[in-house]
Amino acid sequence: MKYASYIGRGGIAMFNGTVYQGGKLYYEIPVGILCLESYFPKMRGHLRNPHTYSFPTVMSVIKGLDIPKLLFNPAQEMVQPLIDAAKQLEREGVKAITGSCGFMALFQKEIAEAVSVPVFMSSLLQLPLIRIMHGEKANIGILTASKNALTPRHLEACRVDWDSVTVEGMEGNLEFWETIIEGKRTDFNVPELEREIVGTALRFIETGKLDALLLECTDLAPFARQIQEQSHVPVYDINSLMMLVHSTVRWKI
Repeated sequence: MKYASYIGRGGIAMFNGTVYQGGKLYYEIPVGILCLESYFPKMRGHLRNPHTYSFPTVMSVIKGLDIPKLLFNPAQEMVQPLIDAAKQLEREGVKAITGSCGFMALFQKEIAEAVSVPVFMSSLLQLPLIRIMHGEKANIGILTASKNALTPRHLEACRVDWDSVTVEGMEGNLEFWETIIEGKRTDFNVPELEREIVGTALRFIETGKLDALLLECTDLAPFARQIQEQSHVPVYDINSLMMLVHSTVRWKI
């Protein structure tokens, strides 16, 4: 794109003798999101809620690929539909691509190699940076949707040793499990969901004596602030990674 611009009266961007190149479906859209098919509410603070960020995003839903399949039956044939959708988002004009589930870390390498824009498929990609920032002796915890589903393979895809972190899951929390994991209902009780997520996180931080907490699951992210405020421990999630990547690809005036 070749142009010169400035901010005119009223904060309106003005263009002087420029060529604003077209040929794309989207313009000034920094991030495209590859989404699992799910129908429970996406509150503010969730990656898939368009009001979560101060910048626009677009979404591509992979029909037929849902949470139970990705968590409990991941298969190589899932990769190609994700790659196809990522390539389409790139053609349409997005500047970076992310995923709606932390378990998509399994496919980080393949998707990143298939496109030319930055790809960050999981909040787990932050783990090496978190380790460097907090030091080798720090206790770093991962709160995941399912402790039973998260494996060393997911962390290896993010260049992380399984033994270097502590993992806790949301098993046993019925509101979270029946709506988000099993999809038995498409609505949930927000106060109960908050009680389950924040309570599980706080207990994990206390019992694990954690110095930092990473939320693997994008569905935990709407409650990251409450967890941080009540624990006084740094909390990382997909939104912290989203803001970092956005700062590198946003259209600067």
